[in-house]
Amino acid sequence: MLISNRYILDFGQRVLTLIVSVVLLLCFSSCSSWHEAERVIAMADSVDQTEHVIYSDTAVLGKTIRTLDNPFGRLFKSNTLGKAYYYMGRNYSLSNQIADAANCYIEADRLQIDDPIYRGRVNSCMGYICAQNNNDSLALIFYERSKEAFKESGNDWYYAQSLLNVSQCHVYLHRFENADSLLNIAQTYQLDSAYMARYYETNGLYFYELHQYDSALVYFNRGLDYWRSEEEKCFIWLKIMQIYFHANQVNHAVLYSNKLISISNNPNYLANAYYCLLLDAKVQNNAIRMSEYTHSRSDAQRLLHIQSNQYAKAIPQLENYLQNPHPLRWVWIMLATILLVCIILFVGAVVYRQRNRIAYEQIDKLSTYVENQEALLSQELYYRQFGEKLSNIVDRYHAPHKRWKEYKTLKRDLSPWLHTWMCMLDTLPLSEREKIFCTISLVYSHMTDIEIAEYLCYDKHGIRVFKQRIAKKIGTTSADLLDFLRNLPVNE
Repeated sequence: MLISNRYILDFGQRVLTLIVSVVLLLCFSSCSSWHEAERVIAMADSVDQTEHVIYSDTAVLGKTIRTLDNPFGRLFKSNTLGKAYYYMGRNYSLSNQIADAANCYIEADRLQIDDPIYRGRVNSCMGYICAQNNNDSLALIFYERSKEAFKESGNDWYYAQSLLNVSQCHVYLHRFENADSLLNIAQTYQLDSAYMARYYETNGLYFYELHQYDSALVYFNRGLDYWRSEEEKCFIWLKIMQIYFHANQVNHAVLYSNKLISISNNPNYLANAYYCLLLDAKVQNNAIRMSEYTHSRSDAQRLLHIQSNQYAKAIPQLENYLQNPHPLRWVWIMLATILLVCIILFVGAVVYRQRNRIAYEQIDKLSTYVENQEALLSQELYYRQFGEKLSNIVDRYHAPHKRWKEYKTLKRDLSPWLHTWMCMLDTLPLSEREKIFCTISLVYSHMTDIEIAEYLCYDKHGIRVFKQRIAKKIGTTSADLLDFLRNLPVNE
């Protein structure tokens, strides 16, 4: 007994009502927690923009992420969630948990925050991680992305800084023309002292990598005039120390080594500084200082190794992210598509199936009949045109030409008529001699196998075996070989 249309429609309405109710219930239950999450991120934004410090309550940020990191949160609160991941990543970076920071930056970048400044900062942070691991090619990709985002924002300060980041990567990669072009653009921006310091610092690095140390010293010294804190000057001091070291002016290099040791806690700077002092003590034959500097350098190298390992752990994550930015997107698309299709099919089926059953069957039969007729007409047209092409070949070449014993020549001569067919023939697992046999059999179907064997200089008693082998290779029989060849494009 068929279920009545009214009962089916009523059941469909109840299912749809249940789905909508569940969705609304989930949304309303999340409203209060979403509001709290938005308040936290608003506070983090305020602290960041007014005081220029990173919101450091990681417990609250973690709660915010857990609240919003779900399908509804990602759909309706992607900006808030993206910023939460960014601020959490910055906190991880400050505590030297670089791999965790990279994961947070990746999630923030996936969410594509509307504000291009945040997108630029996220990519800049990922580029910095790569640069710290000396992976300049990977760093360049992220710095380029940050540059495009900052350019979109219209913020000159961020954009000019990103020019220096990209230029520095090109310098380390020895792409000096690219670096020079970007530095020329960066020169047009006259911003704060921190920017000018970085600008001269990058120029100094440019000439340092070119081994033009005199020019490098000029720019490094200009950069020192703009840096305000001693800690900010350490990188330039390191490069100046290395310049004097390369010039065998160890006495000058020692001055900057002592500055680095007294000011910086960076293990990279300290390891280089102690190495310089160690060589100086060795020249002076001071065993006590050599021992002291050796131990101090070993301690710095140990810390540097620990720090380098942290950055190295993050690199595979960033590389995988670039290769596959959204590994689970297909899952969500598939689930959403399946749900949508199920709803549409259910509603359409209960309405359409009962009210239009007979009409549907008639339309289906008519559609099948029309398709069959179209297929027959198309096939007839193909056979007629194909037969005309074969006739044209026979009119042109009354018998197989002697030069056709080479398949390339045969293919070249017959391509004007049988290009598509011969392309299909080339896909079959046949030798060139077997392809020649197939082509001659098709074009000159009036020739017997023995006549073709004479043309191919093949044993007339073995031609049957030859033909059977061809048929077996392509999955047919000797008797049906000609039909198979004639229908080759149709079969494909």
